Amino acid sequence: MEAAAAVPNGIIRLALLILGMLAWAGGARAHTAEEVKALTERAVAHIHDVGREQAFADFTRPDGGFVDGELYIYCQDASGVVLAHGGNPMLVGRNMADVRGPDGRLANVEINQLGLSKGSGWLEFRWPNPATKRIELKVAYVMKVDNRTVCGSGYYKGGGP
Repeated sequence: MEAAAAVPNGIIRLALLILGMLAWAGGARAHTAEEVKALTERAVAHIHDVGREQAFADFTRPDGGFVDGELYIYCQDASGVVLAHGGNPMLVGRNMADVRGPDGRLANVEINQLGLSKGSGWLEFRWPNPATKRIELKVAYVMKVDNRTVCGSGYYKGGGP
């Protein structure tokens, strides 16, 4: 039992993330890079059209027009606090900056660095796929919304670790 007490906080948070994603898992339809980029661009335009509060609520709702199975929008602020998450609404308001993926990388930090420094771009990392319930290679497209916010989406290439 003492070994459980020594589990790092980031591992516990990743386990909670995985459980939440599995609870919200939708259909297992494969998505493409073009769909991911188009959804992300549409989401950023939606923020500018309706404002942050309404857009983030729309992104987080399964029926808000921005969730299609494993394809969903997520947004976070520069510190790593989740502002919207169509894959797991329970993450909204949580700081995910110190959560390490299965490969040990701080994917949320990398997402912020990419979006805030370059404006947009692609990033690959291993992450739990809510549709297959396996760790898979996720390909994410990220866009800067403003100097403090990034949003993105991603698709899974498939295959285990």
